[in-house]
Amino acid sequence: MSGATCLPTTTWFLYSEDDVPLGRVYRRSAPQAEAQIEDGPGFASAEVVSFTELRATCAMRRFKVVVRVLT
Repeated sequence: MSGATCLPTTTWFLYSEDDVPLGRVYRRSAPQAEAQIEDGPGFASAEVVSFTELRATCAMRRFKVVVRVLT
């Protein structure tokens, strides 16, 4: 049995560049600057501008992710 899991291991709390909350998404990895997010809450695509890791809870890493909405 492999150690890979299909369950998300990170929560990204999304914010606009004006610090407006945009919702959250679950991912298997940490965010990376300039990465694209598709089909987010309220937008078709966005680009990660910056991120900050928050305190983990229940074995899940959490991040505040600032995004630039593209469409």
